[in-house]
Amino acid sequence: MISVKITNALCNLQCAYCYEHIYRSKVNHRMLNLDAVKQQITNENEPPYLHGGEAMLAPIEVLEEIFSISYKMAGTSSIQTNGTLITDKHIELFKKYNTHVGVSIDGPGELGKYRRTLDGKPTADLVMNNIRKLRKEGVHVGIICVLTKANALPEQREKFKEWVRELRDLGITGRMNPAEIDYPRLQNIALTPEELADFYRDMTRFILTEVGGDWLPYRDAVDSLLGLDQGTCVFCECDYYYASAERVILSDGTTASCMKTAKTGHVYPRYQNAGERGFAKIRYEILPNIDQKDGGCKGCRYWRNCTSGCPAEGIGGDWRNRTRFCKGYYALFEETEKILRRVFPNITLTTDLDGSCFPHRNSVGMNTSAFRFMIDGPNGSIRPSTWRQDARQLRCPPNTSGEGRGAHASPQVTEAMPGGHGDKPHGDRPHGDHGDHGDSLSV
Repeated sequence: MISVKITNALCNLQCAYCYEHIYRSKVNHRMLNLDAVKQQITNENEPPYLHGGEAMLAPIEVLEEIFSISYKMAGTSSIQTNGTLITDKHIELFKKYNTHVGVSIDGPGELGKYRRTLDGKPTADLVMNNIRKLRKEGVHVGIICVLTKANALPEQREKFKEWVRELRDLGITGRMNPAEIDYPRLQNIALTPEELADFYRDMTRFILTEVGGDWLPYRDAVDSLLGLDQGTCVFCECDYYYASAERVILSDGTTASCMKTAKTGHVYPRYQNAGERGFAKIRYEILPNIDQKDGGCKGCRYWRNCTSGCPAEGIGGDWRNRTRFCKGYYALFEETEKILRRVFPNITLTTDLDGSCFPHRNSVGMNTSAFRFMIDGPNGSIRPSTWRQDARQLRCPPNTSGEGRGAHASPQVTEAMPGGHGDKPHGDRPHGDHGDHGDSLSV
């Protein structure tokens, strides 16, 4: 999918951690060339999803035009919204075009206190009520939750978990992303690396063993350790300025790179050939050879899973450094690995293999023989699936054939277990995830 910022960065909220606030003051947000936008969507030849700023500030007729294009392409449509402007007319529109609605919300009550209107009013309870209404009407909903000191510290943990359980009962999953920490004003809002690590360790176990693994980044951690594609771009190689993982169409029809570049005060154009810039090559060839104390990833057990994280999150704001969330992501992968090995003691994970097996992300150039238990069909392709469907059906007897590496055998496939997505592919889900919920692991 390709993101369409139909209102650019225009928004009816002033979230304390928003990374578009600098860019917002420098553009004409109401400038719209709908014909140019539609032509660019045709050129991209991919279903669009509407994003912001706040996309629902656009007239409902404009929303319908974009939804109809997506629906013709894929039988569905998508929008990311802060959830404050949803009316009955919007709900009917969502139902008409099978719209997946991504809602940004950080939790109920005070957990979501950093998401306020322009005049400072809270929004969390209004948005949660709208989410319940959407689900009652059968609309697909996923959420994006930003982790801050308001919702992710130990003293808030039980209330946060209760909220996640309610979302599960509503059939909702999504993403939990740490707030950016670029600006001095965010230091009292954003989690420290140690706080993020504590959150991910606790929530990894909670999500994978109680709630179900379709939440991100927890499913991404499992998929990465299994050698499968991931759902988001955070742990995949990315050229910050080319931004192949996040392709954007602005309201005038021009294209842009990832909107996290907007933190510089303007948006960079999307270059059509990443090789001409070479930024990604510089980052991913050098970082594994640079000591961690110098901003690199040398010697890290999870380098090939994390690939240093999002370039926009580089230490010191420098895209050439590893992510500032390194401690948190390390804890995420470490706890996930512990759980997988506890459930499947003989499983082979990417951490058991040498680098020649997977030189690139997203299975590009991967030696799939290392994961032959997941091979499906004569072409030897790794079938798209979620961790729940594949990992739960793996039964890993000791390897008696002498094949494999070390003590870890190659697991064998048994009959598929219920509760999975089937052939639903991965791919970027900027609006959250909308899958069903299989059983959780028992540890």
